[in-house]
Amino acid sequence: MKIRASFSTMLLVLGTWMVAQAEQPKLIEKRKSVVKVYTVDSRDQLSVDNQYGQVKINLWDKKEIRVDVSITANAPTDQRAADYLNAVTISEKREGNVITLRTLIDRSQFGSSNWNSWRSKPGEKNSIQIDYVVNMPKFNALIVRNKFGNTDIPWFQAPLTVQSRYGNFSAEDLGNASNTIEVAYGKAKIGKMDGGKMEIRYSDFDLDQARTLLLINKFGKLTIGEVGSLEADIDYSGATIGRVNESCKVNLSYSGNFQVNQLPHSAENVDIQAAYSSVVLPAESSQFNVTVTHGDFRLPTNLKVNFTNQPSKTDSYRSTKQYSGTVGSGTGTIIKVVSTFGDVRLKD
Repeated sequence: MKIRASFSTMLLVLGTWMVAQAEQPKLIEKRKSVVKVYTVDSRDQLSVDNQYGQVKINLWDKKEIRVDVSITANAPTDQRAADYLNAVTISEKREGNVITLRTLIDRSQFGSSNWNSWRSKPGEKNSIQIDYVVNMPKFNALIVRNKFGNTDIPWFQAPLTVQSRYGNFSAEDLGNASNTIEVAYGKAKIGKMDGGKMEIRYSDFDLDQARTLLLINKFGKLTIGEVGSLEADIDYSGATIGRVNESCKVNLSYSGNFQVNQLPHSAENVDIQAAYSSVVLPAESSQFNVTVTHGDFRLPTNLKVNFTNQPSKTDSYRSTKQYSGTVGSGTGTIIKVVSTFGDVRLKD
C-alpha cells in the first residue's frame, strides 16, 4: 500500500509539472544588429551609454573604432517580441573629437502601462538584452555608462571614465592614472590599476594592485592586495589591505574591521580617523601617536615599546586617552590614529 501511495504521489507531481510546462507559453526570440565604424586619431574620444545589457571593450592596432551592438528580444508572441525590438534604437553623434553612442528605448508605444510592468506581466516571460562589443585603439579616451548590465574592460591604457549601476565592473589592467570609476549596486573587480578615483556604493570591491588611489567606499566589502598611496573615505564597509607601500590616509565610519597587513620601510605615514570602527595595523618598527575615545589601545607584547606619552593610573577613568612612542627601532612608518567608539591594535 505504501509503495502504491508513493507511486501515486510521484505521478501527481509529474503530472502537475507537465501541465505547468504545457501552460507556459513558448518564447519567441528576435534579434537585430547595429554596426558602427569610425576612423579616429589620438585626439578622439568614445562615449557609450547603455542599459539592459553588457558592454565589452577590446583593444586593437587599427586606427578605427568599431562598435557591434546586438539587440535580443524574447516574448510569448511574435508581435510582442517585434515591439520590444522596435522600441530600441542606437543613437549616434560625432561632434568635434567626441563620438557618442546611446541606447534609447521608446516607452511611449506601450500605452498607459510603464516599461517595467509591461515587461513582467503575470505568467509571461519577457526580456530585452542590448550588448555592445567595442574594438578600439589603445590611445583613445573612453566613457562608459551602463545600467542593468555588466561592463568588462580587460586592458585599457587611455583615460577612462566608467559609471556602472545595477551591474558588475571588471578590468584586468588599467594602465593610465586618469581613471574615474563609479560602481553602485553590483561588484567591482580590478587586477592592476595605475591610479585614479573610485566611488563604490552598495557593492563589493576587490582590487589586486594600485599605484595611487582616491577612494570613496560605502556599504560593501573592500579588499585591496597592494597599494602605493591611498586616500579613502570608508563608511559601513569592512576593509582589508594587504600592503601599503607609501602612504595611507583614511576616514572610517561604522566600518567594522579595518586592517592593514604589511607596512614596509618605504611606507612613510599612516593617518586614520575612525568612528565606530576597529583598526588593526602592523608595527614591527614604527612611531605611533594614538588617541582613543571610548575604546582600547593594544600593542604587541613581544616587541620593544618605548612610550613618550601614555595615560597615568589616575587617568584611567577618562574616556579619552592618548598614547605616543615607538615600537622596535622606531625608524619605520609614522602611525597616527584618532578613534572614537572603536579599538586600535598595533600588531607585530
